[in-house]
Amino acid sequence: MAMKMLVEGTFLRSAIARRVLFLFLLSAFVPAALLAVLSYGHVRTVVSDYTQRQLAQAGSAHGRALYDRLLGAHFILNANAAQIRRGSNVENTDPFALQRVFRRTYLVAHDQAVLRFGPPSGEEPPRIDARAASQLAKGEVALLLPQRPAGPPWLAVAMNPAQVAAGVLIAELESAYVWGDSEEISYQTDMCVLAEGAVVLYCSNDKVSSTASSVALHRADGPADSAAGWLSATSGLFLKAKFGADDWTIVALRPGGLAIASLTQLAQTYLGVTLLTLLLVALLSVVQIRRTLVPLERLIEGTQRIAREDFAQPVTVERDDEFGQLARSLNGMALRVGQQIGALRALSEIDQEILSHLHIGQIVVLVQARLLALLPKAVIGVVLVDDRSSDLGTAYLQQGTAAQPTKVQLQFGTQHLANCVRYRDGVWLPVDGPDVPRFVAILAGLGAAHCFVIPIFWRDEVCGALGIGVADQQEINNELIEQARDLAKRVGVAFAALAREAELVLRAHHDDLTGLPNRALLSERLQQELARARRTGKQLALLFLDLDRFKSVNDTLGHAGGDQLLQVAAGRLSTCVRECDTVARLGGDEFVVLLTDLDNPQQAAKLAGQVLALLSEPFQIAGNNCFVGASIGVSVFPVDGSTAEELLKQADIAMYRAKAAGRGRFVFFEESMNVDQRERAVMEQELHLAIMRNQFAVYYQPRVDLRDGRLLGAEALLRW
Repeated sequence: MAMKMLVEGTFLRSAIARRVLFLFLLSAFVPAALLAVLSYGHVRTVVSDYTQRQLAQAGSAHGRALYDRLLGAHFILNANAAQIRRGSNVENTDPFALQRVFRRTYLVAHDQAVLRFGPPSGEEPPRIDARAASQLAKGEVALLLPQRPAGPPWLAVAMNPAQVAAGVLIAELESAYVWGDSEEISYQTDMCVLAEGAVVLYCSNDKVSSTASSVALHRADGPADSAAGWLSATSGLFLKAKFGADDWTIVALRPGGLAIASLTQLAQTYLGVTLLTLLLVALLSVVQIRRTLVPLERLIEGTQRIAREDFAQPVTVERDDEFGQLARSLNGMALRVGQQIGALRALSEIDQEILSHLHIGQIVVLVQARLLALLPKAVIGVVLVDDRSSDLGTAYLQQGTAAQPTKVQLQFGTQHLANCVRYRDGVWLPVDGPDVPRFVAILAGLGAAHCFVIPIFWRDEVCGALGIGVADQQEINNELIEQARDLAKRVGVAFAALAREAELVLRAHHDDLTGLPNRALLSERLQQELARARRTGKQLALLFLDLDRFKSVNDTLGHAGGDQLLQVAAGRLSTCVRECDTVARLGGDEFVVLLTDLDNPQQAAKLAGQVLALLSEPFQIAGNNCFVGASIGVSVFPVDGSTAEELLKQADIAMYRAKAAGRGRFVFFEESMNVDQRERAVMEQELHLAIMRNQFAVYYQPRVDLRDGRLLGAEALLRW
């Protein structure tokens, strides 16, 4: 598969492959590009600074040389003026020095200029201004600017400093002397000398005059972009102290392109190295991606199979690196996850069965099915202790997934149950010998050479056992034993749920104090017995019983004494009825006895007399003899009613008639009682309405003594 991908180049179809290749190239390009930019900028700065220093040094050297030449001309002019003062002619002076330094000299007196040396030029020498006159008056040499553009400067010295107007020797400097030889200027460097106001006095290259003026005006020493692509450096030539003139500015210029021309070859070389590096990184990235992508795709396929809950097919990556370790770990995890999911599903099905149907046999079948899915060749046995006898039990046996489970009744030994209690987490039991438990022997009979037994507990008592019979102990590992323990605990939970359900049913249908059936259970049984009586043609009777003088006992002995009396009374009632009859407590001190399968009402009367006799006997409550007795009302089906509600109502009416007749007796219901009851209810309703409507009025009837007519009093009569 790797060779196929190598040939077809399909690895770049993967988003991860493209992302990794991009990141590899980016990780190589960004540092290289950043290093190139930083290096280029640094080298350019270094070259520019070096060139700038060279220009500054060249301009400063040119200014010093110019100043030295001006000093030389100053000395020669002073010497010539001294000779003139002594009366010497030009021929007696040094002609070589004058010709080399000056082009021509004039003697100006009273605004009249006389050429003393050099060829005539047809132009007058520059005029002596006030500043120059002040300098001459000090006996110093004054520097005068030329009258024509780009002309050489002039030097002037007074013949008599006390009378400057009497005579001034003015000399025009030789351009070649004052500005020096341009060949002495560095290669590709131009020098310009500018006076105040950026007036160009001299430029070694006339083409850069305007650039030099711009630099002088802005004093823009700096890189190439500061003066139209030129590198520049300025320096001042201080003339005021010695020559009485404004300072000059020396501007050194060099083309900016020359400063960075040396960087071009470096940039080209670095670019080639960067491209070669990127190419090498790309090749190495492609190779590594190909080596990584194939096992990665297989791992992805494995995770997708796990997501589809397909745990049977492992991931095949035959490598000893991290991918191989990851594949082996993934295969192990898939196996464990598959087992755990299977266990969770089995537990979920068991829990659903517990919550929905709570059929213990079906729960056992689910437990066996899960264990057989893990151990197809095993023999699985579940033994449950009978809830009525701890010596009896039922064994559910299952061998193979295709076989039908069998159910066997067996008897336990007390010693075997005690052994199970000691091994709560399970134990390997021998399958042969004289003291082998019966259910283990059954598993051995089905082919088990070894048997692992896990007890099933409920309320810390053994209620069963889970047995796993195998041919070899190596078939059962710790993980399988842990799952078997969880399954055994689920069976224990099922027992607890059954017991809890039975307890809830008991509490819902029985009285908490006496344990007798309550009104709900009485109604249910009465409905059943009525249906049966209609089928058989038998009669049934209801005895509605209310204890007499119970309130006085309750007030005297307290609620605890009253509760104890009710419990004793319930016990006495239960002893005098048949198993088919029902004694129920409706609440308070009211009880109902349901008598079934009666041939005539006299049977009910007989039992009512027995109940009265039992309840008339003294009750021993808290060391006291208590006498209560009872009043009983009796209703008979079908004479007194055909429904449970009617029978209870008629018996209740008869009970109140018995109380009204003097208590301690029983009374059968009669229809007249029902009429009286209805009339009494109507009367009570009308009386309440009369009170609300203020229909009662009080009348006073006088009482008079007939013998003497004397008023003895009055009777109050309430009339409606």
